[in-house]
Amino acid sequence: MKLLPASSAERISTIDILRGLAVFGIFFVNILYMSTTSVYFERSGVVPAGESAVNQGVKLVIELFLSGKCYPILAFLFGVGFFILLSRAEQKGMRIYSFFLKRMLILYLIGAAHMLFFYGGDILRTYGLLGCLLLLFYRRKERTVLRWAISILIVFLLMFSLSFLQPAADLKESQSKNYTAAQQDSAAAIVAYQSGNYREWLAFHLNEDVLPALAMEPITYPSTFGMMLLGFYGGRIRLFQRIAEFIPLLRKIRIISGLISLLVTALLAMARLKAIDFGVYETTAAQYLIYGFGIFLSLYYMSTILLALQKPFVKKLLHPFQYAGRMTLTNYLLQSVISIVVFAGFGLYLKLNLVMVVGYCFVVILAEIGFSRWWMSRFPFGPMEWVWRRLTYGKLEQAAKASISGLKIGH
Repeated sequence: MKLLPASSAERISTIDILRGLAVFGIFFVNILYMSTTSVYFERSGVVPAGESAVNQGVKLVIELFLSGKCYPILAFLFGVGFFILLSRAEQKGMRIYSFFLKRMLILYLIGAAHMLFFYGGDILRTYGLLGCLLLLFYRRKERTVLRWAISILIVFLLMFSLSFLQPAADLKESQSKNYTAAQQDSAAAIVAYQSGNYREWLAFHLNEDVLPALAMEPITYPSTFGMMLLGFYGGRIRLFQRIAEFIPLLRKIRIISGLISLLVTALLAMARLKAIDFGVYETTAAQYLIYGFGIFLSLYYMSTILLALQKPFVKKLLHPFQYAGRMTLTNYLLQSVISIVVFAGFGLYLKLNLVMVVGYCFVVILAEIGFSRWWMSRFPFGPMEWVWRRLTYGKLEQAAKASISGLKIGH
């Protein structure tokens, strides 16, 4: 197969396809927290009892292949988009630092509204906050950026491993208390979600979803920022403009990350299936494997998809995802709005088994792809992308639109 340099349109299409796949992967993870009581047990470091075999099986598949693997991909693409956007803005003589800080502030505020009124696990605020730190690396050398990215990810893994230092006796005692608390939170969640009253649900959501999420959020900062920096490096070396040149490197990344992911996934599966006994450290080990080493499966997914997209039939097969990828912000927010209406508004929370919930996700995904395709055939930006852009540029929107015309990758 002869590999040719990607055109501008193809390059953006590749990024959009990756982004579309990632945002839908995140949906399958988020839906567990919007339709079941999983979050209350997970954040307490305990495993719920009495779940059906079907639900356990679906959760296991999501844990093995999606949890902790999709948000790093979006973070990477955010870093790529950051470099492309700023470099083009700089070429047009714009004040890039004030421009980007304002853009990140607006993203943060959109995320804050999303978190407060719909979903406690919002990622937009994290991207808006950490995105500001990327400015510190805009003028740095490529090698420096790469070293920082790798160092941060390594430190993240080392810091995460410190959780194993907690004495087993103390951990067992805390898990007992946490399990009781998780049961109480779950009972309250069922009442709030199934009441059909948004105000009652919101009061519960602010106290039991938002506040705990804010407390735990900083744990994800190192891995998210490390992947952003890695994406920034990818933008800096023009990865998506020079895919053909990086085929050998992508193959190496796929092999190395694939082997590590195979080992980690096998360990996680055996732990969940009780083939390996971690004792009181089972949940700690599972979270370490999911959220710590999940980065490697993210790299495997990205390298595999980028290599596969060099084949025309794969590109044609995945083509519909590019429409969703061009409207990532809109689709991400829509998933939460629709799901809260379905599971809180209609009171279906905890009333569907997870096979039905996954089926619901596929219906929403197909609808979003169709809507995205229809919208993007008529407008240059998605609805929320336009709002974000409008608030960023204000009265200068037309001038700014001309300044960075052609950039349709969402960041």
